Amino acid sequence: MKKPSILSTSRLLSTVAIGALLGLVGATVWPTAQAMAQQKGQGGERANVFAPWSPDQLGEVRKKFGLVGPGSTKPYPEPRFPKSLRAPNSVEDMMPGARAAVAQTSGRSPIGLVKRGEHVLIVVPYNANTFVQEAMQRAFKERGVTVTILYENDAAGVSKDAVESFNKAQQVFSASDGQQEPAEWFFRAIPQPDKTKEWLKEQDADVYAKSFPEIKYTGEDEAKLSRSYNRMVREGLVKYLDGHPEIDKVFWRTGGRTRTATFLQHHSRKFVGNYTYNTHFDLMSRVPDFPSDVWRLIETKTIEALGYVDRIEASDPEGMVLAADVANPIAEQWAKGVYQQGHLYMYPNQSSGRWPYSLVDYPGLNTQYLPPVQVEANGIIASTNNHIATHPRMEIELAGGKIKEVRGGGYYGEMLRLVQNYPGMQTLTWPLYQKPGYWWLYEAGTATNPKYFKHPDELLEGRNTSERNVGGVIHWSFGTEAQHGPEETGKVTPLRAEFGKVNNVPLEHCCHNHTLMVTYQVRVRDLDQWITLIEHGKLSALDDLYVRALASRYGNPDDVLKQDYVPPLPGINVPGDYNKDYGRDPGVYWVKWANSVKDGSYKYFKD
Repeated sequence: MKKPSILSTSRLLSTVAIGALLGLVGATVWPTAQAMAQQKGQGGERANVFAPWSPDQLGEVRKKFGLVGPGSTKPYPEPRFPKSLRAPNSVEDMMPGARAAVAQTSGRSPIGLVKRGEHVLIVVPYNANTFVQEAMQRAFKERGVTVTILYENDAAGVSKDAVESFNKAQQVFSASDGQQEPAEWFFRAIPQPDKTKEWLKEQDADVYAKSFPEIKYTGEDEAKLSRSYNRMVREGLVKYLDGHPEIDKVFWRTGGRTRTATFLQHHSRKFVGNYTYNTHFDLMSRVPDFPSDVWRLIETKTIEALGYVDRIEASDPEGMVLAADVANPIAEQWAKGVYQQGHLYMYPNQSSGRWPYSLVDYPGLNTQYLPPVQVEANGIIASTNNHIATHPRMEIELAGGKIKEVRGGGYYGEMLRLVQNYPGMQTLTWPLYQKPGYWWLYEAGTATNPKYFKHPDELLEGRNTSERNVGGVIHWSFGTEAQHGPEETGKVTPLRAEFGKVNNVPLEHCCHNHTLMVTYQVRVRDLDQWITLIEHGKLSALDDLYVRALASRYGNPDDVLKQDYVPPLPGINVPGDYNKDYGRDPGVYWVKWANSVKDGSYKYFKD
């Protein structure tokens, strides 16, 4: 039977009952239109519509999309979570982690790059743990560094109570509400988002209501503050830096380093990195004291062959498969632009359209601009997690580098199907690019520290930010974004703002999808030799002889380089039925996981 198209099935999918779909697994990779139609009227909800999957079909799907590399024959790793992680009882309990953190020069929070005698500004959210910040201040003082901790609400000139009030009003989502991802990332990148929201409401009032639910603020003043707050923080921070020229370096936000630097305007060169020590989790883990030189060597080993490859292939037991040929000039440019500490650009598109980071003088920028490229990948991005929450299993099929079809995904999938056809998304050509369309595969952001882990508290608050930092996890996203222009080093091209003003379309990438146990391989040009860079979510560089030799300076390399966290996925590396126990509503599963970690009943605690 012919597979239904996106347009013909978007409404049909919203009526599918999940139970009968489970029986389709094993018979076919995707549910057919006939099978879905048979479920009408049986109580299915759009929130739970998912693309069913059986992990034993991975080999079949790899063949379907023409993957020719070896893949993996190793068993999936057993789950684990650091048993030694605990909540601190005092500031003194946090001091070992704080001392390690202020000496750490690698990753997305390289606050060890601050030198003795310098003055550092650390900007934290209104609800950052005050005891954690006290520990960090003490550790900086021991290093001879002056530190100012500036809370975002103070930068904005707003009381902490006022921010807490509107944030509490906005807490209407759970860990299952994956539609938060496009609701934030897609719409924030549009110059006039309210107009786009009206378009969405006209297209599908239900998707609009689930993505932008009515918030019960205390009054119009609070509603206005919530809309203006982020802008007020940015403007207040620039004003603060204007008035404090003694500040040498700035650390701020938990992600988006290139974007964050632009927020600081003429102070962008003072921005060094993100700051992830807002709670005790990372500080009490083995993340801060992971050896900086080992971390950097892991990254170097992971990317050293990229300039010589002609093909990328990746697959994941949740059903993700991808293949892309890479021309010689693109590979050579990719090798020049791939590096960002703690977040490697493992897809050529994101490594282009920028002044690349220096590998030897990070966070300095190199002097050669890399023009945008558009590699034409084919395959499926399958996921159940994104940057903000979780969602029913979703498949995003790619053809010629762009999104062809979206299946499942609950309201996240519904939103993605709709915005495929937002005006201009298929026909416009973005500034500095050669080929039209927005929905190109853009990013394969790869984390590199084996000590990071998924934070249980986040899941209980309906968030999932920390997972992108887990070494070996890749987050894939879409868009047509040149983060810099060729006109001035490190600056956005002025063409972008004008393009957005005229067309009211997104100017940044959007819609992340996490693959938790991916195998990522590249083929060396002319040799037909495959190199495995990641296998089942583990960076192959962790087993490299040179990496192990360097790690041995700090203890047993088996312990130094051990992954502290491996996710438990039913039907893959823990008992269970992938669809019934997980794929339909991963949020429920992960909340149970978070509670078991917090109450100490989790089965896979290991050190």
